[in-house]
Amino acid sequence: MRVQLCYSRQDRRIKLKTLAPLILTTAITACTVPVGDIRWKPELLSPGDYVSVHQSRSGLIHHMYNGRQGKDYLVESYRGQSPTGTPAFTTRLDGNGNYLSWQRSDGYEVRYQPHDCTRTLGKCRYTEIRPNEERIRWTRITTATNIGFKYVETDTNGERRVTGEIAIDERGFAGSGQVSGHFGAQTFTLIGQSD
Repeated sequence: MRVQLCYSRQDRRIKLKTLAPLILTTAITACTVPVGDIRWKPELLSPGDYVSVHQSRSGLIHHMYNGRQGKDYLVESYRGQSPTGTPAFTTRLDGNGNYLSWQRSDGYEVRYQPHDCTRTLGKCRYTEIRPNEERIRWTRITTATNIGFKYVETDTNGERRVTGEIAIDERGFAGSGQVSGHFGAQTFTLIGQSD
């Protein structure tokens, strides 16, 4: 049995012991994310809101919303036990949650034109631009699921390079899921999030 719970901010304060009898006796599918709505929703976030995810290959990471800069939105990502210190990388997103760029703390930056299609349903093409100005063209096909979205990315030769499936909450924050491709496989497990 798979249990998927999505909470509003107020609901998150409910103690697990209150829900335990319900979880043990009922299969729950109570997610408030409508199928087809995979958009990240910065209008529902406040600077400092974050999710904590355990990555099977690289450990715990915290993605913290840091507000708006011009027309872009910033998310800072921290490694370690808490979202403090110097971010490992910063991501610029559009209002739907498509990546515009990400930059590591050492200055290495990858840009996307027009964006990376992360939160665009259907077929979408984009260009990844690396620091040496190398340009890689990708095609991404994204479909909604009852808990988030899944996708397939192919290169210019039509060869499948990356596949994934990610769960999202009612604010559009990504949580648990898995991704695999030319770099290997990795699973993501949602550990917690800010209230």
